Amino acid sequence: MEKNFEYSIVMPGSRAYRDYLALRHTVFCEELKRVPSINRFLSDVPLESDAYDAHSVHVLCRSLETGTAVGCSRLILPSAKGLSITSRYPMSHQVAISSNQIGEIGRLAIAKELRRNRGELSSAGLHQTSSQRPHAASASDKQDGPLVAMGLYNEIFKLANKYGLAHCYAAMEPSLARLLTRIGFPFQVAGPLNSAVQPPRQPYSIEVHVTKTVFANRGTCLPLCISRDSHLNASLLAA
Repeated sequence: MEKNFEYSIVMPGSRAYRDYLALRHTVFCEELKRVPSINRFLSDVPLESDAYDAHSVHVLCRSLETGTAVGCSRLILPSAKGLSITSRYPMSHQVAISSNQIGEIGRLAIAKELRRNRGELSSAGLHQTSSQRPHAASASDKQDGPLVAMGLYNEIFKLANKYGLAHCYAAMEPSLARLLTRIGFPFQVAGPLNSAVQPPRQPYSIEVHVTKTVFANRGTCLPLCISRDSHLNASLLAA
């Protein structure tokens, strides 16, 4: 499923972790402007980080051909600090299990050259200077977008299983939640739509155990299912 890409858990202090935080800064601070920059730099590279990183597992995806970071995500684990989503969104449908079995999926970003049909400011992308920017994205590059996105979800759900989580929360646009439900990931509404953020997003939850079956039964065809609908594809690549 991910033959052209490599997924790895990145550890604080490593160069890979720096690349991961740099991608987050580009996407969430510079492009989407959803997160304020904290003016943190390493070797003149701006980084995006928050207090939840210390209680998270971080996944970075690179192209095997170029070594370029093309996607990332994190899984916030249960801790005394709690979850980011519960501090930012009203939760009207919280799951009735112990909080030490609930995690949070977040900071999912896809590189600009792998995006499809989405405006610059509302898409998750990897900004590069003119001297670093590669050639225009090819059709095959665009088709890899769903592959990387589903690969990130696959890695995150495997980690959720590894850490014994029963549920995961995630804040996303309703269009993305509908897409994921349509292809087999039954995300459930966990609270009202927050129109104060742009684009408006809503908290959702999912039972971790159901994801095993989805990837086992449909893993090889998931990217194809997504790529058949360019509008839904765009939503997926902007998580």
